[in-house]
Amino acid sequence: MPNALRLAWVRWAPLLLLALGAEIRLRQWFGSRSLWLDEALIARSLVSRDYVGLVAEPLQGDQAGPVLWLWSTRLSLDLFGDGERQLRLVSLLSGLVALVLTWRLARRLLPGALVPLAVGLAALSPSLVYFSNEVKPYALDVAVVLGLVLLALRLRGDVRPLALAGAVAVWASFASVFVLAGLSVVLVLRALSRDGLATAARTAVWLSGWLVSLGISYVLVLHRLADSEVLSTFWEGTFPNGPGDLPTWLLRRSVDLTRDPLELSFWPVALVLLAVGTYRVCRSRPGPALLGFAGVPVAVLAAAISTYPFASRLALWAAPLALIALVAAVPPRGDRGRPLLLSLAALTLVAAPMVAQSLPHTTVVQQRNELRPVMEQLMADKEPGDLILVDIPAKAPFDFYTDLTGQGRDGVILFASPEEVGGGCNDRAALLTGRFATQRVWVVFAHQLQDTGRLGTRDDMIARIEDVSNRARTIDRVGAKAVLFDPQAQVRPPSDEPRNPERCLAVVRTVPPTGR
Repeated sequence: MPNALRLAWVRWAPLLLLALGAEIRLRQWFGSRSLWLDEALIARSLVSRDYVGLVAEPLQGDQAGPVLWLWSTRLSLDLFGDGERQLRLVSLLSGLVALVLTWRLARRLLPGALVPLAVGLAALSPSLVYFSNEVKPYALDVAVVLGLVLLALRLRGDVRPLALAGAVAVWASFASVFVLAGLSVVLVLRALSRDGLATAARTAVWLSGWLVSLGISYVLVLHRLADSEVLSTFWEGTFPNGPGDLPTWLLRRSVDLTRDPLELSFWPVALVLLAVGTYRVCRSRPGPALLGFAGVPVAVLAAAISTYPFASRLALWAAPLALIALVAAVPPRGDRGRPLLLSLAALTLVAAPMVAQSLPHTTVVQQRNELRPVMEQLMADKEPGDLILVDIPAKAPFDFYTDLTGQGRDGVILFASPEEVGGGCNDRAALLTGRFATQRVWVVFAHQLQDTGRLGTRDDMIARIEDVSNRARTIDRVGAKAVLFDPQAQVRPPSDEPRNPERCLAVVRTVPPTGR
């Protein structure tokens, strides 16, 4: 590569890719997509509680978040008002900071010619982009973890800056615990090998400060997460099934992580590249690599003993580290026995679909459950006397938006198993309770729960309601809809969607009609 071209690649390409990553994240944030189920659950707590209330008792809907993330998001609401952008501001800023920190870390771990590749993958990572625009703390996890690693890389014997930062970090990020544990082990062992037992002991004493801070946080806040049966049940499938399952579990977990949060294709090739890249980084820059990757073995160990799931979005903090390792599998030049073109082809194979998924978001806002425009249209079309019932997965976001606008609803409608309704299905009685046969009723849907075997699907519910009423119209947006049922409307052909005979409908009156 000519010197001028190489200089432009090494110096200017990362900056352009950082700008591209920032543009995507800002575009998504300015787009203000509607809150979906989990976001709305935690947003209702953020909007309705003060700073003490956010940590004094569990959040609504078995949601969780580190104290400093909750408080900083609450501060955003106090300063700028309620709304999707204000709720996601901390995540946006964290995502932008994490992008810059990934660049800084890549410069420490990779040859200069490979840094733009790592920055480009981080800028276009669908998971990193998405969680920079989500009312969740995972983008802050990434920024905090990268900040701690870079701080550790800057230390010159005095670990007090890291000790102080760690004592604060455990209140800002759950994932920081794994990184701090890994960094502490590496730094204590390094002090022991270089300067002897006395220095190692002093290092350990200073670094124990974050453990004290974590203990205080656990007693005041975190113990409730350990007691949450809902969270334990949700993540139990990510843990091994006993000691004998550990080898196959490790392979399953590795494969799952290549898919989520990394979203890489062709997992066998991806795993080989990750292994080769990690080896090359550790061989070429062992000191920085040891600190950079120190938190990953701790997180894997925690998952292996079923203490904390190293899975999906809870592993997002490791995504920049993995992307750096992935790029490190490419030699900076084509040496004999390590063909550059073959490595680039393998990297393209696993990463190109991920990049292609994110590129449209440079111009298009990613949407998930667009309930807000559905509700706006519904309220414009609603006639006096219309009832509004809400499918159970739509309840939390519907309540969030009705709290902001003062609109009302009349109840929720849900699927229930025969055991839950007394041993037999009586859809007609339930639907008559909901007044489907006598009045115009709007049913609002948003977010399809994964457990469709127990709760059924939207189409199943609509088909059952059509037994006693007629579908008059539908307001449909991405991931959300409102269906008007009117017994006086023209009869349409019945839905041919399959119906689960073991599932029953139930209408629950949760609030009286408001007339608002």
